[in-house]
Amino acid sequence: MKKIGYVIPSFPTLSETFVGVEMRAMMALGHQLKPYAFSSSAQYQPDDAYLKQHCTYLTDTPANPFRHILKSYRCHRFIRKQKGFSYLSLLRQGLQLAYHADKDGCEHLHAHFAWHSAATAIVAAKILGIPVSFVGHGADIYASPQDLICKLQEANFICAVTKEMQSELQLATAKPVYHIPCGIQDAKYPPFSYQWHPRKDFLFIGRLVEKKGLDVLLTAFSQLPASSTLDIVGDGPLLTKLVHTAQQMQLTHRITFLGSKDANWYHQHAADYKALVAPFTVAPNGDKDTGPLVLKEAMALGLPVITSDLAGCNEILDKNSGQQIPMDDPVSLMHAMHHHLSRTETELQNQREYAFRRVMSLFTAGKQAELLSAQVEAL
Repeated sequence: MKKIGYVIPSFPTLSETFVGVEMRAMMALGHQLKPYAFSSSAQYQPDDAYLKQHCTYLTDTPANPFRHILKSYRCHRFIRKQKGFSYLSLLRQGLQLAYHADKDGCEHLHAHFAWHSAATAIVAAKILGIPVSFVGHGADIYASPQDLICKLQEANFICAVTKEMQSELQLATAKPVYHIPCGIQDAKYPPFSYQWHPRKDFLFIGRLVEKKGLDVLLTAFSQLPASSTLDIVGDGPLLTKLVHTAQQMQLTHRITFLGSKDANWYHQHAADYKALVAPFTVAPNGDKDTGPLVLKEAMALGLPVITSDLAGCNEILDKNSGQQIPMDDPVSLMHAMHHHLSRTETELQNQREYAFRRVMSLFTAGKQAELLSAQVEAL
């Protein structure tokens, strides 16, 4: 099977579990992988430690790797079309990646996010004469796209994490766009258990940014009975504002900000809660979650889900696997949360089991890796 070079803006990153999960699933199929990134985060998932050890950071490579300079004419037309990068900067990064990918024996380059990682992968692939693909996620497609049309036209194929994105991107290119959603690493999850005795009410887990709908969550939660509780797991630019809002609403004795946690924490503590609440929305700049992995993880952990009708959520849940409310509607969210607290044990057990079966049949990383591998091998 082909050796694949993965090109990622920052790796590993605590909140981007899907990248490491996909790479491990591709390795399980028999692919050799080589990660390339531009930077590393201080915090990351323990499972990504092995991949981090084998990751090459392009910022640490020779500034002028001229081994393939005579082949740079192959990428000249593509680089000239790029508005988000200077010609020489993108050529230099492409030559750096080509230098390493050639030395490492990569036969295909696959980039995550349609930003500079995809542009650099396309340049390096053209220089080396090997196929290239990239994955569109969210902000790179909807909030701050960079020369997206050009990238869509130059990659051998494109992966979209939602059907909605697939349809939108396919309108812009004749190259194939495949729907390959992010999957969970099913081997990491225990079998479904009916033993479930939560001692806390609601959990939010994710980056503290506008598209998560946290202002709606706090407004809805403030209208629940005074005995209800909410734990917020995550960090981000809205932390200070959210803490201040909770203080103004006199909710500090009911809301606990737990900070960032790794995936192991989620696995260990999901059963402590009655529901995951994730009222996703579309940020003012257009950014939105696409196929949120946190919902799939909750379903696999037996944690009931209350979320919004964002398109990416609609593709994960159906009416039997979770509650969905209109986006940006704190009254509907309040009613959904209040109703959840009064549901019978039988209702909840049926939903938990149904959701578990659904995610394990549709959204495992192994199934998605098979789809991706088939396209890589077909080139």
